[in-house]
Amino acid sequence: MSAPNTIIGLGALTDHIATVPQLDAARLQLTAEEGSVLQLVGRVERIDQVLARSKLGEPRTIAVLLALRAKGAIVPARVVPRGAPAPVVDAAMAEQVDLEPERKKEIIELERSLDAMDHFAVLGLKPGAPASEVKQAYYNASRRFHPDRYFGKNLGSFRARMERIFRRLTDAHNVLMQPDKREAYLRANPALAQAERAAAPPPPSAPPPSAPAQQLLTPEPPPVHQVSSPPPAPRPPVASSGPSSIPPPSRPLAPPPDDGASEARRAERQARLARHPYLARTGRLAELIARGKAAIASGDWERAYHDFHQVQTMDPKNREVALLLVKARRGHDSQRATIEVARGREMEQHGDTHGAMSAYRLACSLDDQNAEAAWRCARLGHLLGQDAAESRGLAQRAVDLDPGKVEHQLMLGKVLLDTGSKKLAKRAFEDAAKLAPDNAEAKAALKKLRWTF
Repeated sequence: MSAPNTIIGLGALTDHIATVPQLDAARLQLTAEEGSVLQLVGRVERIDQVLARSKLGEPRTIAVLLALRAKGAIVPARVVPRGAPAPVVDAAMAEQVDLEPERKKEIIELERSLDAMDHFAVLGLKPGAPASEVKQAYYNASRRFHPDRYFGKNLGSFRARMERIFRRLTDAHNVLMQPDKREAYLRANPALAQAERAAAPPPPSAPPPSAPAQQLLTPEPPPVHQVSSPPPAPRPPVASSGPSSIPPPSRPLAPPPDDGASEARRAERQARLARHPYLARTGRLAELIARGKAAIASGDWERAYHDFHQVQTMDPKNREVALLLVKARRGHDSQRATIEVARGREMEQHGDTHGAMSAYRLACSLDDQNAEAAWRCARLGHLLGQDAAESRGLAQRAVDLDPGKVEHQLMLGKVLLDTGSKKLAKRAFEDAAKLAPDNAEAKAALKKLRWTF
């Protein structure tokens, strides 16, 4: 059966789709089918041409294209014929993503000007800004341009743009925060070095002459001769009972320590240790891991993914965090699949069967362990007369995941009949009858299979 004229989420068959620039396919973990379809898309291609050249069949190819769209690998494209004037509105601004227009404009303009900006300008600082300002500017920029801030949202091509911006911000931060790298960067950019010297505070003025120097300028008074008095006569010894009855002169006791000053020194020492790069990094990692585990316990998969992804960026060799990151991603995908199933049910109730089918397919691609998504996708594909082989695979998946549902067995039996597998269909209807002996649909199907005349 031919594909519909308009595919929700992609556009009309005559519209174009394009691969996101600088796409990191390894990060998206594409399947073999998704990789083959992405090669057909190439840089840009019409949707109907991709469907015609694909060996997967139109329904399956549409499902793979929707999965690629959901992962941010492809986006709708606008092709301008050669010789035609360029459109007034930027094509990137017309892309349908989960970003405000002002935010999209900011990302596009910053990405296009990255190559012409120095490290200070990228962070929004004046040349010569100290390390404290660099650190604060990087923190503020990370909150605005880190792609994980929008985890779970449809960013389309803007995900790759934000990743490029964030990499540039990180490079600028790393260079300007390390004295040796910063000095080398300034040597390679004399104009920035001159601006940094101009921004440096002036050296302190020379101190006033010291007291001894002033005393040399004043005349020395004449010496005064004094007559020395004769030394005192020795005192006779005093009898004593012991050899050391006279106590030795006592030394002055040291003043007691100032508790306030000691506490202040202790607090200053702890603060200095906390600012140590290694200790600060270790404390930050422990904080993120603890917060991510708490997010998993509370079911906040998006927060958990964000925290573990940040830990993996700071400590790529942490095997525990790598496993936790996979767990958080699967949990979020499962949660998103449940939302897509609910959205598909609502569309189906309002008569939008094609939109519901797209939602069910997206749910199946997000979570291959969602039995309801597989069953609903197979059922709606069967009703719409789409690829029977695809519906059969989805119905079989639903039965394998949850064999105790009568509707799963019945759906499998129907699509098996469509593909000519009567013996397997009969077995599926028999399993449905075992689960619900009074099910009229299972009885009618078994009767029809037993009496073919």
